[in-house]
Amino acid sequence: MRFILICCIAAMLIGCGLNTIPYSDNNGVIKPNAAAVSHYDWGLTYAKEGNLAQAITELKLAIQKEPGWILPYFNLGAVYGNMGELDEAILAWERTTQLDTDFVKAHFNLAVAYALRAQDSDSDYPKHIDIERSIASLREAIRVDKEARSAAEIEPAFDEIRELPKYKELLESTEPQ
Repeated sequence: MRFILICCIAAMLIGCGLNTIPYSDNNGVIKPNAAAVSHYDWGLTYAKEGNLAQAITELKLAIQKEPGWILPYFNLGAVYGNMGELDEAILAWERTTQLDTDFVKAHFNLAVAYALRAQDSDSDYPKHIDIERSIASLREAIRVDKEARSAAEIEPAFDEIRELPKYKELLESTEPQ
């Protein structure tokens, strides 16, 4: 089961993480300071090279230097997700969405991470709460970008919740006109 979860996370993050994204327009940081940018760039480089422990260190240093900059949080979540550390990934993406409520990729990643954690029999979190959080995060992703609905229809992490009334209701209520 763990192997399947890690494979799903890795597949999800290929499209939703570790990409260089321009500075956010929504969080008040026009351009982060040079030290933060340097640590962030090193974090991305280490992550792409597979040195995930060093990537975490660098991204956390970028956060220390510029705590209002969302991209280090978002990519920190992607690194933790690639490591199979869903709880840590969720914390990073939650912080991302607190700083920028319209960051669609963070909302979508949260929806996937909560759905995967609900499937993990070793998780200490109540399954029904993770399912509720998954659907709520997906709702936010669709609110920000209607294309998230199409992505949800094919996302394997949602296979176990597709037949739930709340999931069906969400997709039906956001059907293209």
